[in-house]
Amino acid sequence: MHFDEYTEADWTRREAELRAEQERQAVLEARTVDRLRIGEMQPERDHNLQGEETSTGEAFGRKWRHAINGGWFGFDLKVRPDGPHELWVTYWGGETGNRIFDILVNGEKVATQRLRENAPGKFYEQTYPIPERLTQGRDKVNVRFQAQPGAWAGGVFDVRLLTPEP
Repeated sequence: MHFDEYTEADWTRREAELRAEQERQAVLEARTVDRLRIGEMQPERDHNLQGEETSTGEAFGRKWRHAINGGWFGFDLKVRPDGPHELWVTYWGGETGNRIFDILVNGEKVATQRLRENAPGKFYEQTYPIPERLTQGRDKVNVRFQAQPGAWAGGVFDVRLLTPEP
């Protein structure tokens, strides 16, 4: 068994970090309209996951999904019928290789993402604004991660649809 040891100053700093992360998570939950827990069978079914050349696995204690060789994966997320939205995606910052892909919402490209040592050694989040015309009057949208020819899409570790920060 291993226990972390802290000086009083180290613990004060660590406690502040933990509180800040709890507050960040609370704000994130309040902004979340829908969330897909990647790599979990029932949540992926509930969100109508489909794809080609896609697989899932686990790394760093979290589940991921990717598509290879120009493949894709997509799913439905709930939206509010009015107001702006953002797509929030978690990636592993140490990805290498030919990982370049488009992100489409209802068939329209909203971003192209390249994963190549974006944040070495840690997870990071990227947000993508979704044009209001793609969500207006709807109760859900289809989100698709489409690898470019010969490339990979992902790995994606978490996906949320959010209301923008106030």
